[in-house]
Amino acid sequence: MKLFFFLLVATLTTASPVHVDLPTVMKLAGANNDEIQLARVKHTETLAESKLAWQRFWPSLTLGANYRRTDGNVQDIAGAVFDVSKQQYSLGPNLMIDWSPGDMYYSALAAKQRAQVAEQLAEKARRDIVTGATDRYYALLSAEAALAILEDDLRLTQDYEKQIGGAVNAGTAFRADLLRVKTQVSREKLSIRQHQEKRDLGAAALAEILRLPADTELRPAKADLIPVRLVDRKTSIATLISQATQHRPEMKAAGAVNSAAALESKRARLAPIIPNVQAGYGFGGLGGGFNGELGNFDDSQNMSIGLGWKIGPGGLFDKQRQIIAGAQEEATQLQAGKIKAAIGREVVQAAAKSQSSHDQISINDEAVAAAEEMVKLAKERQASQLGVVLEYLLAREELTRARQSRVLAVTEFNIAQHELKHAIGK
Repeated sequence: MKLFFFLLVATLTTASPVHVDLPTVMKLAGANNDEIQLARVKHTETLAESKLAWQRFWPSLTLGANYRRTDGNVQDIAGAVFDVSKQQYSLGPNLMIDWSPGDMYYSALAAKQRAQVAEQLAEKARRDIVTGATDRYYALLSAEAALAILEDDLRLTQDYEKQIGGAVNAGTAFRADLLRVKTQVSREKLSIRQHQEKRDLGAAALAEILRLPADTELRPAKADLIPVRLVDRKTSIATLISQATQHRPEMKAAGAVNSAAALESKRARLAPIIPNVQAGYGFGGLGGGFNGELGNFDDSQNMSIGLGWKIGPGGLFDKQRQIIAGAQEEATQLQAGKIKAAIGREVVQAAAKSQSSHDQISINDEAVAAAEEMVKLAKERQASQLGVVLEYLLAREELTRARQSRVLAVTEFNIAQHELKHAIGK
């Protein structure tokens, strides 16, 4: 799969121009964007932190050698002071445990939830980039389709210009009519140049989000300019909002944030009650003696264990820590409610936009049919000398506007369908 993407990108950067379809754009957007990679790196980091939190339960092991020498006065446990010259050395491993089980346990659980948050945010970044690439693709497709309509209209107008020119030379038409047609030709050429600029800007915007060279001449597949329904129109808004609440990565991330905050609140309340544990075990050899003696080396073992509670900040009776943790938990719940409300609004807006665009397609179909009939009648009237050139040109303008309006309606419908699919988390 990676080889496929590599070959595809290589093709796009060497061919000019290159036609791409929507599936290719979506695959490239999901695989070749550094924002997605950054989110994935963040997930990898938090996942490692989660694993590290559990590894803190492992005891530490050290292996080393120690040498110690004392010369001069020392005091024994009874209080007597006397002069001494001695030395000792030891060799062996030491196993140490320094645990705060409550803090460590809840901290590890919270770290696991934060890793889930990062995972869902990485998925959100991927979906956002793919949706953004889809929107830019359809914008490019719309500009290309509108340009094709104008170019088709220009060819017909130029043919009509030749006909009027012949009629003027034959003395059956006025020169003013020819000049009117020439003016229309210039107007259409200007419009074509403006739409070429719009297409080129759209191609640059699409190349940017796909992380392709800015000078890559992308062109959309014309077959994609058809209405494509991705979400069943019979599905109610309430059902769509329910699906969004279940599937949107933002909601899953908010749930994990809430869980992490709840665990931190428990940590503040319960962890100080659980005693800290300190234990150690060492074994190996110990030798030495008075003055320069280095012998007497033999086995040696030592062991220690202790329990304790911390009182004060971070320990027992730390009410402020509990208040802070409780406030943070409540804040995450409020934030989750805010995210849920925003998702509901996105679903409603996308559904309304989709329905409106669908209705506009039907209206534009009627307008195109009426404009085509108008052009046909105007051309017949012109042929029978019953009409004027202006009537025919106006009819052609109406047809061009109707066709362009339909292209825009189809484009907006497809964009709305993808946005609605994105809004419900699919």
